Amino acid sequence: MSHAVKLIGNVYVVSGDKLTHGWDASAYLVLGDEPALIDCGSTAGYEALKRNLAGLGLAPTDIKRVYATHGHWDHVSGFAPLKEDHPNVELFIHEAARASVESGDPELTAAFLYDMPFPKMKVDGLLEDGAWIRIGGANGGYETKLLHTPGHTPSCVSFLLQVGDTRLLIAGDTLWGGFHPRVRSDMDAWHASLAKLAGEDFDVMSFGHLPPTLVLDAKTKVLEAQKQLGVYYNPWFKPFHTKFMY
Repeated sequence: MSHAVKLIGNVYVVSGDKLTHGWDASAYLVLGDEPALIDCGSTAGYEALKRNLAGLGLAPTDIKRVYATHGHWDHVSGFAPLKEDHPNVELFIHEAARASVESGDPELTAAFLYDMPFPKMKVDGLLEDGAWIRIGGANGGYETKLLHTPGHTPSCVSFLLQVGDTRLLIAGDTLWGGFHPRVRSDMDAWHASLAKLAGEDFDVMSFGHLPPTLVLDAKTKVLEAQKQLGVYYNPWFKPFHTKFMY
C-alpha cells in the first residue's frame, strides 16, 4: 500500500517525516512520460520511498531525474541507493552544492546533524536561476521556473510549476529551514531570496518540512515569512540524532 499523497494534478508527495522516515524532508513525484522527483529524501527513508512509488505503479527504474532543492542529507542522500537500483537516473542540483555532494562533505551536506555519512554522488546537470525546464516529460509534466533562493544554504533552489491554471511553489528549506554557520547560512541572502519569491506569482505552495498538504493563500504567507525571518534566533538547537532530554 502506498502512503504517497496527491498534492495537485500529477504531483505527489512521496517522502517526508510522516511518509518515509522521521528525518526525511518532503520529496515530490511528478508523473508523466518521464517521471521525476524534486528531492528524494534520505538513505534512511529510501526503502519506504520505494514502497510509495510502487503503490503508484512505479519502480526506481522509472525515475528519469532527481531535481534537488539543495544538497542536504535529508533531501538528497537517498539518491545514492536510487542510483544503485537505477544507474541511469540523473541528479540535477545548483552549482553551489556540486562540490559538497560529490565529495560527501559532512558539514556542508548537514550530515553532521544526523550523525550519518553522506554518500558521494555524481552530479549530472546544474539548475540555473531563471531557467525554464519541463519536469515530468512532454506528456503529463509541467513547465517549471527555477529560482536560486540562497540563505538556508548557498545552493537552495525553489521551483515554480504551472499546473493547469494553478501555479505551485515548491520551496524546499528556503521557507522555514534552519540557520547554521556550518552549512553557510546567510541571513542577508535569505532576506533577498524571500523578496525574490514575493515578486513571483503563485497560488499554492509546499516546502521541505511540512505535512503532505498544500498551503493556500501562499503569497501572503511568504510575505509574512519575510517579516518573521531572523526576528529572534534560538541557539539551543539539538542535533536530530541526539537522545538527551532538556
